[in-house]
Amino acid sequence: MMDLALIKLGGSLITDKDQPLTARPEIIQQLAREVSAIAHQHPHLKLIIGNGAGSFGHQSAKKYNTINGISTDVDKFGFCLVHQDALDLNRLLAKIFLQAGLPVISLPPVTMAVTQEKKLLKFDYSAIENSLAAGLIPLVFGDVIFDKIIGGTILSTDRLLAELAKYFYTEEKFQVRLINVGNYPGVYDEDGQVISEITQANYPQIKGFIGESKSIDVTGGMLRKVEEFLAISNLGIDCWIIDGNIPGNLANAVLSNSALGTVIRA
Repeated sequence: MMDLALIKLGGSLITDKDQPLTARPEIIQQLAREVSAIAHQHPHLKLIIGNGAGSFGHQSAKKYNTINGISTDVDKFGFCLVHQDALDLNRLLAKIFLQAGLPVISLPPVTMAVTQEKKLLKFDYSAIENSLAAGLIPLVFGDVIFDKIIGGTILSTDRLLAELAKYFYTEEKFQVRLINVGNYPGVYDEDGQVISEITQANYPQIKGFIGESKSIDVTGGMLRKVEEFLAISNLGIDCWIIDGNIPGNLANAVLSNSALGTVIRA
């Protein structure tokens, strides 16, 4: 059975979310080194990496309200601008990962997914499957996508990786793990302590304490993330929410299942 790790590099980690269009290259380099270590120690592991938009996509997306559709000329221009902003950050990431010797290939979701009133209508997985088969690491990101009814919307990185996790687990029979690497130690309880494990059983008690994002985030912050991960953990996919500022934490999550953070389990 093929082993697949989907790694999300959060926008709040790889950019300064409060400074428009400002990346954090030193953190990205550290993450690239960790992914490189993972690839060397676990050569048969397939990887898909998705990055959040952080201060690159959310500002323009909010300004043009892209998530709610495109109809006017201004909307259309905004849609293209949001895509360009997302590409700029993804390209920066790809450059740093390539410098670290990792065979990453950028795949824009706008070419793969179509929604109908924001519900996923179809997704063409072939580019991702072909990249994995060729031994490459697909690099995806939250992106604008076309919508049959409202013209266009935004597909968040979390939603995208959740869909990919589901697909590769059910259709391709991969052993799948999803790791969300953020700028926070995990999911907090009411006392500000990290919750080590979230399951269907304890979720109702903690749901009320899960905070919203402090910076501009058009795709719903932590609560949305946890709910999306809970839905796929039901299939038997473990989802981690870990701190990417701690060197080695990502490598530990993938190689030894022992990261500092929150794990969401069936």
